[in-house]
Amino acid sequence: METILIILLTIIIIVAIIAMSYIILYNKIEFSKIRIEQAETVILEELKNRYDLIIKCKKAVEKNTKMDLTLFSDLEKTKQANITSYDLERKINEAVNTIYLIKNDYPKIEEKKDFREVIRKLNESDTKINAAKSFYNKHNKELISLIRSFPSNIIALIHGIKVQPFYDAIEIFNESDDGIKI
Repeated sequence: METILIILLTIIIIVAIIAMSYIILYNKIEFSKIRIEQAETVILEELKNRYDLIIKCKKAVEKNTKMDLTLFSDLEKTKQANITSYDLERKINEAVNTIYLIKNDYPKIEEKKDFREVIRKLNESDTKINAAKSFYNKHNKELISLIRSFPSNIIALIHGIKVQPFYDAIEIFNESDDGIKI
């Protein structure tokens, strides 16, 4: 009777240790996932802010130059289309680069208060996006480490958690064939 009790207590202790380990590892995985989602939210909000700033800048540029701004019109159409945030970011970055070129080509436009304000806000937004990308990549690295190591890889498999690429790598790697987009 005493050996059965010892065996039963041993089994209970082992199950409790396994359950606690499962809970701790699952919480670590979820913590990283939540942080990644927070970073994605910040990036998306800043992309929306940048889009609004670009549209505001478009008005200032049209008012002070005689340029054909088809890039900005294409950007407006792109936002209405159903594209990924990565593609939207690429289009927005093209427009921002164009704004900086306009700034260099038309020095008088920089004298305009509304244009200077847009440039300042674009610089602030760029800082926020870069910080959010860094935050995303840091926690994604932790998640990848957890997914690829034992025993947390089993927990990730049970819950269907998959490795996500680093934020900047998404633009150059094609997920369908694991090759580089050309």
